[in-house]
Amino acid sequence: MTQKTLLLTFSLLALLPAAHAEVVLPEIFQDHMILQQGVENRVWGTALPEENVTVSFADKKVSGVSDAEGNWDVTLPPLEATSEPMVMTVSGNSTIVIQDILVGEVWLAAGQSNMGTGIRQVPGTEKNVFVEQKDNKRVRTYMNGKWYLLSEQALNTSAVAFFFAHKLEQALDLPVAYVVVAQNGSKIEPFVPPAEAKAFNLGPKSSNIYNDRVAPLIHYSIKGVIWYQGESNRGANNYYDSLKALHAGWSRVFEMPELPFYQVQIAPFNKQNEKTSLISDSVWSAQYQATKDIPGMDIIPLHDTGISVKHIHPRPKQTVGERLAAMALNHQYGKDVVTTGPVFAGATRQGSKVVVSFLHVDQGLVTSDGEAPSFFELSADGETFIEATATIKGDQVELSADGIDVPKFVRMGWYDIAIPNLKDKNGWPVFAFPAKAVR
Repeated sequence: MTQKTLLLTFSLLALLPAAHAEVVLPEIFQDHMILQQGVENRVWGTALPEENVTVSFADKKVSGVSDAEGNWDVTLPPLEATSEPMVMTVSGNSTIVIQDILVGEVWLAAGQSNMGTGIRQVPGTEKNVFVEQKDNKRVRTYMNGKWYLLSEQALNTSAVAFFFAHKLEQALDLPVAYVVVAQNGSKIEPFVPPAEAKAFNLGPKSSNIYNDRVAPLIHYSIKGVIWYQGESNRGANNYYDSLKALHAGWSRVFEMPELPFYQVQIAPFNKQNEKTSLISDSVWSAQYQATKDIPGMDIIPLHDTGISVKHIHPRPKQTVGERLAAMALNHQYGKDVVTTGPVFAGATRQGSKVVVSFLHVDQGLVTSDGEAPSFFELSADGETFIEATATIKGDQVELSADGIDVPKFVRMGWYDIAIPNLKDKNGWPVFAFPAKAVR
């Protein structure tokens, strides 16, 4: 070996300790990130064992020492929202500089393909909303390991989450980030942390999405979750338990008791246009029950947003995102906005007729097409349901059905291809409901 070769070898060996000494941050800490205002924000990573690490941001400086395995974790005190770009410096034996950081609101957007559907795939009028925001630096997204501004690349990010974040940004006058974890065709169970998957007996295939894509985010401060999933669980008998497990697990790992968790009621769907109740009896009923039982959980309807029952991927997403935003604006930010459509309250018999009343009727009931209310049914035994003639009477609906002189049960829109037309005057549709006893 020549002297020159020896010198080169020793030079390369001398560089190895320095390479191992580099401070490393999680992938989500990148240029253009948004941090959650008003709460402590953790910054963490790896370095050499027992290395001093200092994080400087927004006139704040915090330091810590990595443990024997090289893991370190420091906490920034609560931050004030700002639209002015700032810089974070992380220093140890090496230095990392992160540019263009804002402070505002951070929401996790999770689910399957209807959450993941990109802005490129929505109708042109909705896509134009995104195009008009191309110079808006206050709405940003993190998806598949990268932060995006509202650029051409962001057209592939979640349309529902974009419209959600855009609405919040307009209403709050603050930066808003949407962090997307969506997997086409996935069931709910892979999103559940292992401890809760085991506790709720969800099976051995659970938690892979959680382990790979959610667990790396759990120390990153968020405000809440929007959730659009359920199509792959239609027909399952345990969706309610899975929702409970998911919410319990995420509340635990994000250290947010009663984690705000806003669901989209999945759209009516049956490709063969058959009158089945596979979705309604499994997913819808579980979503409704979870909304009643679990603090922090709520749900929006979307059957009135121009969907087709033959397509499992409804193209319109703007109304979906904006209804989710209304829930957040009301529940988290104290804004006086509508957050629900009318909900079944009760049914009383008047001779051979039934009068159905509702909660949360705002400004009165109407129909979307000017026709009589649709998809109401009556039954004498709770098994066989007959289409009813329906008439709006103020904030109630009066029903009758040929051949049923003593109606004992009523339902509306409770099968997989039903798109009821009843709504209140503020534009939110009446929630479909399963068989209810008539009093």
